[in-house]
Amino acid sequence: MANAILPPDDQPGGAALGAVEYINRLLVALEVAEGHAPDLYAGGPYSGRTPFADENGKPSTNFPPNDFANRVPIDRVRLAAWKLKLYGSSGLSAGGPNDAVLGVVTGLRDMFRTSLAAAIQASPVPLSKLGPDDLESAFFGLDPNFRDVLVALVTQAAFAAPEYGGNPKLAGWSMVHFEGDSQPLGYSQFDAATESYVERPDAPMSGPAPTPDPEPMDDETRAFIQSVVDATGGRTFGS
Repeated sequence: MANAILPPDDQPGGAALGAVEYINRLLVALEVAEGHAPDLYAGGPYSGRTPFADENGKPSTNFPPNDFANRVPIDRVRLAAWKLKLYGSSGLSAGGPNDAVLGVVTGLRDMFRTSLAAAIQASPVPLSKLGPDDLESAFFGLDPNFRDVLVALVTQAAFAAPEYGGNPKLAGWSMVHFEGDSQPLGYSQFDAATESYVERPDAPMSGPAPTPDPEPMDDETRAFIQSVVDATGGRTFGS
């Protein structure tokens, strides 16, 4: 189903971008030992992927630890909200706070369990064996609310920090040409020699990057954008 949302081609699809691992971890995020923070919010400020700057504002060989791998504790109000989101009204001893007005809340765990079971039952072959067209049909046969949830979570998995379970080996970021978290190096470092801040030549803050667009728009995309601009009464400037 993740591949129905982000189909694989010359780039990885939703499944290869870690959607299953990400969603599984979310659904059991509160199933942790007593005294441990739930697997929900990554710590910070640094992931350890980017080094500190040296005294001249250049990348050093000194890297911070990966604080993203640590989880942040949550307060009782946020814990109750996540119980409601994951387990539904039955996750709270008194039920959902708005059940009398809005009805009983179905949690994500039950939503995934029942919706995927229905899709499996409706498919003549295992879902993993479906071709792209049949997989798309199966996806649009899902409950619309579940489809919306699935689209959101698959997208999160593909492009969130890998410490949450998706984006394996930064494949999602690489696909969209995103270099990822930049701290503590950042884009402007203090140079002790000149006692001033200097921009990174490969990623300046005050001007365009020196490298060409890694994936420029094709003529068809440009024509579509032009048609939208024209239809809405807009104007184009420059080349």
